[in-house]
Amino acid sequence: MLTLLSGGLSVSLETWSITRRGQICCDRNTMSENNDTDNSSSGSMAAKLYADIAVDYNATKSNPFKRYVEESTFASALCPSDDSSLSAQHVLDLGCGAGHYCRILKTEWDANSVRGVDVSEQMLAEAKRQEEVAPLGIQYLRQDLLSPSAAEKITTSFGAPIADLVTAQYLLPYAANKDELNQLCVTAAALVKHGGGRFVSIVSMLSDSIISASKEGHLESKDLGWAATWEGEAHDGMCVELTLFGEARASRVSFPNYLWSRESIEVALSSVGFGKVEWIPIEVDDGAPETVRRSSVDINKTPIGVFVASM
Repeated sequence: MLTLLSGGLSVSLETWSITRRGQICCDRNTMSENNDTDNSSSGSMAAKLYADIAVDYNATKSNPFKRYVEESTFASALCPSDDSSLSAQHVLDLGCGAGHYCRILKTEWDANSVRGVDVSEQMLAEAKRQEEVAPLGIQYLRQDLLSPSAAEKITTSFGAPIADLVTAQYLLPYAANKDELNQLCVTAAALVKHGGGRFVSIVSMLSDSIISASKEGHLESKDLGWAATWEGEAHDGMCVELTLFGEARASRVSFPNYLWSRESIEVALSSVGFGKVEWIPIEVDDGAPETVRRSSVDINKTPIGVFVASM
């Protein structure tokens, strides 16, 4: 067990040693091969993994990389010019977690409407709690996104037309194999408007930096507040334990991610009907502290990408 400290709140979370992490990744692959029902073991595993971390996952909003690099790059993908606006856009956030980006889509990017979907009841409970405290009109739904009927159930439950913009933060790295990667892309494609719709996503991915550190099985940036550990040689679809640290490393959260290459992601997107896939250059927020701004080497080695896929 790992004790996280955040804002005076101590929360005990289950984390994974290298051995345990490998077992989780192994279990996910086995279960995804043997179960494709709506209450799939894959979806159940996701719910279990995130069951205890909703509050502290939310606390990682203070993570330096997420706050000053990831969010800035995501904003550039959403609104590529200063006069861009989401005011006419209906947005669907897949794998919304505790609703962090759902709220940003409303408060900072002025989306017309925002709906969030996640498999974790605990994550959604935190998202709904924040919505009750400060209402923004965001709707949330629990749904396993690996289910073949996910898109139909989402559309039926919300009673809403297909989204102008579908977003996803670290959803594709949950795919334990290429069938699951393709299914997540199928779901996104079915929910975004054809002819002008966009799928904008943040992904952890197989990068040159991971491949270069393959034998060490470890890569991290102390200034940016992240670490990745794994077993064995780096390869497409490999499982890593990704750890994010909050400000001053006062909190942290660890979870498994599957790292797919840019090529595998593009092939999956293309196979379900997406046309152009554009990878957005990493941007650092103008207000980032010096410790982040001087970390250009660490920023370049961070195994994160942001893409815009057009339908």
